[in-house]
Amino acid sequence: MPAKTIRAKLRTDAAPASLPHLESPTAAALKSIIERESGIRISAKDENFLTFRLGRRLSDLGLQRFEDYLDLLQKKNGSDELKHLVEHVTTHTTSFFRESAHYTWLDQKGIGLVRQTGAGMTHPLVVWSAACSSGQELWSAAMIVDQHSKKVMGGLRWELLGTDLSGAVLSSAARAIYSANDLSGLSPELRREYLMKSRPGASISPDKTVYRIVPEMRRRASFRPFNLVRDRPSTLPLVDIIFLRNVLIYFNTSDRSKALLAVLDRLRQGGILFLGHSDGVQSLPRGLQQVAPATYRKE
Repeated sequence: MPAKTIRAKLRTDAAPASLPHLESPTAAALKSIIERESGIRISAKDENFLTFRLGRRLSDLGLQRFEDYLDLLQKKNGSDELKHLVEHVTTHTTSFFRESAHYTWLDQKGIGLVRQTGAGMTHPLVVWSAACSSGQELWSAAMIVDQHSKKVMGGLRWELLGTDLSGAVLSSAARAIYSANDLSGLSPELRREYLMKSRPGASISPDKTVYRIVPEMRRRASFRPFNLVRDRPSTLPLVDIIFLRNVLIYFNTSDRSKALLAVLDRLRQGGILFLGHSDGVQSLPRGLQQVAPATYRKE
């Protein structure tokens, strides 16, 4: 999410008066744990956001003070709660065909470039959304690849991979069910081809109409948790196209480097990396050639 969007969200996330006060030393300790575990930085001006998000967790646990929550995290059995901590402070904002210039370039040039490496023929062309949130980014890329595949005699072999810190959003991405409001980036043609509309009263959503990505697309996708700054890249397959957009802006310099090296470890030679236009990366690892705005090819 771009920084200006975060600030706008924080204004609406002001903590209710009923929440306990978050003392500065406790806030500093919590922010340090969050950065250590996820790479996400939370500044002093964003403490209302931290109070609001973690205040909900305190309520769930029946705790009265943030100091009690910090004590829980620091206990020997606090590792399970660390997952909930990261889940509650991670902001997930995405949409279909967000930053549409990337998808246009992927359609017009990108897929052709990775096909030169044998992707789609000698090995499956794999698209990885490295912070996939609720899945719209990955499904958008899938539609582009599928459209391209239909123009190739015999079609392409291709697969999808979505990873994220949050188990909740991974489940949402795998279900691939969206409301009408979620579809604003999709053309009528793509809606007809790749979405199924629920019937009135259907068990999937009895009270309102929803839309689901067609099963032919869902069968190509796998979703799994992955921490860009802590997990071993070798646990993931090699891929040909990576979306790592609007993520690095949250990281400090060291963790930004770890995340980039992690994804590049899995990117095949000749593969494509998309970064967010707002990520503001000043220094990139060697071996990347810029081929379009916020778009790089591994040499």
